[in-house]
Amino acid sequence: MHVHRTGGRAGWYSTPDLKVSLTERGDGDGAHDVPDSAVAYAARTVTLRVFASGRDRDETLEQWRRLLMFTHRQVTLRIRDSRTDTECVGMVSTVSEGEWHEGYLLGDLTVVCARPERVAHTPSVLSLIPHRASAGGGGGLMYGPGYFTECDVTPNDSESYLYLSTVGTLGLRYPLTYSVQKPTAGSNSCLVENHGSSRAYPVFTCYGNMPDGVDIVFPGENLWLRCTQPVYGEPLVLDSRSRTATVGGLDVSRTLVSRGFPTVPPDGMVNCVLRTTGTGYVNVTVRDTYM
Repeated sequence: MHVHRTGGRAGWYSTPDLKVSLTERGDGDGAHDVPDSAVAYAARTVTLRVFASGRDRDETLEQWRRLLMFTHRQVTLRIRDSRTDTECVGMVSTVSEGEWHEGYLLGDLTVVCARPERVAHTPSVLSLIPHRASAGGGGGLMYGPGYFTECDVTPNDSESYLYLSTVGTLGLRYPLTYSVQKPTAGSNSCLVENHGSSRAYPVFTCYGNMPDGVDIVFPGENLWLRCTQPVYGEPLVLDSRSRTATVGGLDVSRTLVSRGFPTVPPDGMVNCVLRTTGTGYVNVTVRDTYM
């Protein structure tokens, strides 16, 4: 059900209450300094002016009853205003007693959002493709049909040589070099951007196969995210806000050997580099975030 609202709302574009305890100085003016990392905000409370209208009184009351069905569940509050389209997830706190007007009921709906940030309804999703061990072309150890190796060795002769022939069916391809090459499509690095006014928390969803887990670094941030959980059928989810690793809803955070989860600063960006080898990929999801 969609709630019809009038123009009235409160708590959407304002900041929630500050959640910082100040300790007054025993000697001198004011309180002790608070570092940026300690500045936090309480839950967001949003109040909307809503109405219900039907063809008659019974239908209007039924619409209001359906509004009360939002209780005992999480709801998504989404507001599209001009060029912004943001949402919060919360709980219905109160639905006021409806006031009867000519043909409709008018009241207030209050939603409390545990996470105070407003996030963009449409996320930005970027993909990281791991390096793959080369199977030829750019070098590497190669077995297969069509290669046969021979050598002509004469003692104390510097002109002895080893050559490759297409005669035969098995052999090694020389010179023996080892390399890692990127696939032709995709990249193992990306820039994650946040166009909002508050820090954003990216989510890394990893799809297999990556038997050695996932290894991501963030150049310039001095952060390293490393999880040894093998990635096969069920994706591995690395959540920067909760700082956890999950597979199929089960917590596997014990496999996090480095917890360098990044945040994307307001109106800023973070560079991500995937150092894992494998045949899967990692989707990086971030939403513009506002406080």
